[in-house]
Amino acid sequence: AETLEYTVNVLCLFSRETELTVTRLPSSLSPALDLMRHGFLAKTPSRPSVAVSIKTLELLYRLRQRKASYSVEAFTKVLCDYYQMPYRRHLREIIGDTFEVYLRIIRHVDKLVHGTLGWDGPDWRPRNACRACCYVLENEPPLRFSRLYAMDGNNSLKRMATTADRTAADTRVLDDSTYFLSRQFVDQYANEIRGSPPPAEAVDGIEASAESADLRKKLLAQCVDNWKSAAKEESKRMWSIFDESGIFASACRHGLVLWIIDMVKSGELAKYPLATVAKVLDTIGQDTLGGYDIGCAFLSTIQRSSLAPTFAEKNGHFCVCAFHGYSHCHTCQMQFHPNNITGAGLEDLETMERIFSASNQLASVSRYASPYRRRLFLEAYFRQWDEDKALNTGTFILNNYKQATDVLEHDGEVLREAMVSLNITDADMDSWEQEELRFFARIGNEDEYDVHAVVYVELLQELRDLEPKRTQANTRFLHYTPSATEAGTSSYRKDLASTRRLESERRHANEQYERVSLDVCALEVEMGLTARWTPSTPQYMEALQYIKERKYHRALNKLQKLVTQRLFELHKLNVAQTGMLFSLQTRCKAIQHAVKTYNAAAASLSPPRPPLDWSRVASFNFLEEFTLLQDTRNDIRDKPWSKPAIREAMKLRHRLARAQEEVSRLNVEVRRLHTAICDEAILFDDVLRHLNSNNDPLLGATSDFITRRRKANDHLLTRIHQVYALRGYTGVKGPGTRLGGEARPPNKEYMPIIPELPNGLLAMPLKDDEDNEDDGDDIDALDGDEEQASMDSLVQFVSELALS
Repeated sequence: AETLEYTVNVLCLFSRETELTVTRLPSSLSPALDLMRHGFLAKTPSRPSVAVSIKTLELLYRLRQRKASYSVEAFTKVLCDYYQMPYRRHLREIIGDTFEVYLRIIRHVDKLVHGTLGWDGPDWRPRNACRACCYVLENEPPLRFSRLYAMDGNNSLKRMATTADRTAADTRVLDDSTYFLSRQFVDQYANEIRGSPPPAEAVDGIEASAESADLRKKLLAQCVDNWKSAAKEESKRMWSIFDESGIFASACRHGLVLWIIDMVKSGELAKYPLATVAKVLDTIGQDTLGGYDIGCAFLSTIQRSSLAPTFAEKNGHFCVCAFHGYSHCHTCQMQFHPNNITGAGLEDLETMERIFSASNQLASVSRYASPYRRRLFLEAYFRQWDEDKALNTGTFILNNYKQATDVLEHDGEVLREAMVSLNITDADMDSWEQEELRFFARIGNEDEYDVHAVVYVELLQELRDLEPKRTQANTRFLHYTPSATEAGTSSYRKDLASTRRLESERRHANEQYERVSLDVCALEVEMGLTARWTPSTPQYMEALQYIKERKYHRALNKLQKLVTQRLFELHKLNVAQTGMLFSLQTRCKAIQHAVKTYNAAAASLSPPRPPLDWSRVASFNFLEEFTLLQDTRNDIRDKPWSKPAIREAMKLRHRLARAQEEVSRLNVEVRRLHTAICDEAILFDDVLRHLNSNNDPLLGATSDFITRRRKANDHLLTRIHQVYALRGYTGVKGPGTRLGGEARPPNKEYMPIIPELPNGLLAMPLKDDEDNEDDGDDIDALDGDEEQASMDSLVQFVSELALS
């Protein structure tokens, strides 16, 4: 064996070299390793003809991590500009293929580094990635919900399907990702929903009865009509030109992604959220609260699936997200909006909207990619997203703590003054909330006796109308005489047809009369009547009058319900008595239709009721201005909970309760985060010591990861101590002990360095654009010596892989 030299074409944005002479030693195992020693990477391991510099690929990687829509084609054009040559398509293919190899190497190295740290167990990432959510401590205060998470579907990240006359060249499958759930797992929950509705359950003070079942029926009917994702499965179709039609993702309240599911040739089917809930129940466990834009309807979906027993056993809950919740009816908001759920805090659970707003940038670079590369790009993007959100956890806690304490300080005083001036107590507001809930459960329902009486009188009227028809049909049949003047076959057939027609009319009239008569008898038994009503019976006359006004009352009840819900929704959004109210008129088509129906029913009365102008309804600000409600049987203008001042007090009370819950949760989260950082410092020292003593090839990659992680932790410690320094902080300061872990020795050698902060910095307000800042620490910067050491370690690592 002898030393060989050969030349390959190269691309490097920094040196602008065109050729590289590679020296191959007798001990060389692969041309790819020879190129790596020179700082280049090729797309083929055996006979490379073109190679791209590691620095160039690293730049493309960093650009793609920070700007997901930045394409390989755009980067190749920039490279061509630096080389002062025209853009060539084959160069884009070379850089794209080489960049994929680079991503695969980075991905594999990261897996080995995580394995060295012990972070590679089954579902380790969703169980432990968010330290504020997962790092449970000993003797910490209990939380109503152990974890808050959100989930939703997004159809921007589609991928074009392969046409029938073409064969896909790239058939690889990325099936070892910790982010994506496999299609096989998801398909377990296809066709999962049973047809029978779930049994009625108690709903916040309303016993499991026909009333609560009626309330649930109303909620589901309205939400299914208003939300596409709550519609029937057969309506959730997607164009056949797409294979993956989007993603269904979930994330914790701090924004770290839990799982991603590819939606395959369909819309947002129920199997996608059901598979996510199955993973939540299996991985996270007890007392979870999920936010979903159709959480109200999806809760019934869970209760009709195979997950129902486990979901109930582990005390799972669902709600609608805060912003989407205001598009649900007022009755739904009373049950499922986070503002009305004990333990939800001030969390809006709109996390997925923020995630999708950023991840939509990937649409342009993944639309025509192969399934393997699409998942590779998505995984790389969401890994960077999680790193950014983990770095932002301290800022999240600090800002939320400030918001919660401001609410407690300012709104608390306002509520106390309002309760004194209105002479109301907490017990009063509790009872009014239950009364309001019962009102909306019953509104629009006719009294049971009224329904029976109306149906009975209608049947009597129908029976009375059928009596002369039956008599007339029998008389015509019995007195029919065939024609005697005409003879022949045609006359006989004509008489036969007439006889058969009269016989059919007679039989039909008798059967109809008997059927109605049986219905009348059955209803008399049901109502306990001993004598049949006649037009002179008082009950008959009362029911007849009710029938005349029934259409009017039903139109009025429907109008009352729609207007009341809309007023309450506007009141929650604080847009009543503002110009924004008029902009909502065009969206109130249901109210406009109800007004037309009411006016038609009012005109049919004797004497007719005055018509109602739509523009007048749209300008009402609250119930006392809607005098029409006095005409209904369920007038609520005199109810205390319908008064604007009392409703505002009830709204403030809910917000204060959620703010106090938010403070309690943040007290737990900040200490979890602090403890995790301190424990990581000990782990990092132990791992580095072990790798160094064994001369492990992973030392360089692990050291680089730990360096970045420590700088991120130092940034988080700055935020943690800013939280501790807040005037309204009520939690325990300092780290604790992880549940089931060993007590940490009080030795400064194992503790991270906590930067000293001047008093002015502690009080300095955070800017909105500071969420992803790191206070000047360049965590990506490496000097030349460190970069060379990392490169040598990577080369040694790849060599070890080849030997194994």
